[in-house]
Amino acid sequence: MATLALSTMCGVAEAATVAPDNQNIRYTGRWNFDNPATPWIGWQGSTIEIQFRGSEARVDIDPGDSAEYFRAIIDGVPQATPLRLEPGRQTVTIASGLASNQSHHVVLMKETFYGSNSTFFGFDLPNGTLQSLPARPSLRIEFFGDSNMDGTSLYSEKDQQGSDPLSAESGSYYGYPATVTRMLSAEMNLQAVGGATLGGAGDNTVANFIYSPDWYNQDANYRSNFDPHVIVVNAGANDIGAIKGKRRKSKVKDRFKNVISELRNVYGNSPHIVLYNAYGWDDNEPANYTNEVVDEVGGNISVMLYPWMWEQWHGSMIEHSGQARLLADHIASLGLGFSIVQQPALFDGFGRNFDVANGSFEGSAASGFNAFGWRYADDGVERVYDPSGAADGSYYIRLQSGQKVHQGTEATGDFVPGATGPNQTYTVRALVRGSGVAEISADFEGQALYNRGNEQSSTFSVDSQWREYTATFTAPAGTWKTYINLKSASGTIEFDNVRMSEN
Repeated sequence: MATLALSTMCGVAEAATVAPDNQNIRYTGRWNFDNPATPWIGWQGSTIEIQFRGSEARVDIDPGDSAEYFRAIIDGVPQATPLRLEPGRQTVTIASGLASNQSHHVVLMKETFYGSNSTFFGFDLPNGTLQSLPARPSLRIEFFGDSNMDGTSLYSEKDQQGSDPLSAESGSYYGYPATVTRMLSAEMNLQAVGGATLGGAGDNTVANFIYSPDWYNQDANYRSNFDPHVIVVNAGANDIGAIKGKRRKSKVKDRFKNVISELRNVYGNSPHIVLYNAYGWDDNEPANYTNEVVDEVGGNISVMLYPWMWEQWHGSMIEHSGQARLLADHIASLGLGFSIVQQPALFDGFGRNFDVANGSFEGSAASGFNAFGWRYADDGVERVYDPSGAADGSYYIRLQSGQKVHQGTEATGDFVPGATGPNQTYTVRALVRGSGVAEISADFEGQALYNRGNEQSSTFSVDSQWREYTATFTAPAGTWKTYINLKSASGTIEFDNVRMSEN
């Protein structure tokens, strides 16, 4: 493919084929340009971007030796579902039916990293006119991490294949790194793989990601030439399982310190490093001592912690939206010029000030994923659209006999690790109707997973009118997570406008 001749006056080119080395194509991520005619990328979350005038855009691409998912974002609007591209070079239409007399902005994001590297061969713009792109974002964030960061099970609440084929897949667009980046109007580089540790043997470590263009290879002299203002590291959970013995804590701390040292070796002292870790999943979790690492290392570094409230599974895109909110707030508070310029595309999945999230069920996930912040959508609960019949807004949920949903909330309500003292009491209010018996209950969990218990419940005989019912619960001392449950004990029961407050 020949490189297009660009007009130096207006920065546009008239042609149908746009070669990869055209200066009006923008790349983000760790692209390799050893051969400018066939650039390749491994890491998910990477993008190619153009501005053009015309009605259609096609991409000439080889995803590699495994099927990969890509998502087109047209004029700021993401495709409803990502494209699954099977192995082999192919030309794929990523935008069509656009107004031919208008300018359009197209981004193609690599959503997954399952196989070998993906190779880009150019764009086709039938009857199109390539245009100059607006300036790049002035702020940049680099992410290094494990499965929570790479969007594992983004479309599933149980880390398993459901009725939707996407439920078994990972994703980047609705993962918290990309969401944070959009919220802060920044540019993103993402290096994260499920199972990654901070350090240790093998390729799948954050320490190796720093020096790897493609995960498979490392080179101490490799530099991505990305100049981040903030570096986020979300790893350490897998090190807990990999390291045994009494010195586990000191060894994990040493791995954190080594990663920080290697980041400073590559990026210098200017980027602010954020150690972003979950709390509330294990008695020995790194969140217990991440602040110790920061205090001992010193310099331009901070800690941000988020609660793990979705049991043994990974967080779905709903929980990623909550993680993004916390992280964006933290980065915006650092005084580095970041500010929140747009809200997450999805509702924040974390309740605030002891309240539940999405208590009126108005928010939902995207890409055909039916989650709405109360688990589990796959268990058959109906989220009903009924603007004239809903008690609040346009939606409510309908449970048949025996069905229930629940939502994890942070027991202390402050997004700071720690347990409740005695007499921590909550009141749950809900509008309920139906024919049968409704149940509102709570159960409680300590720091570690797999020990939910001490259930308390209230039941109500309900009729066909929306009425408010109230239940009060007291958490046992030592509670880290309070789970609120809505259930049909018998009959068909509908819930709306669920609220929780501290007494």
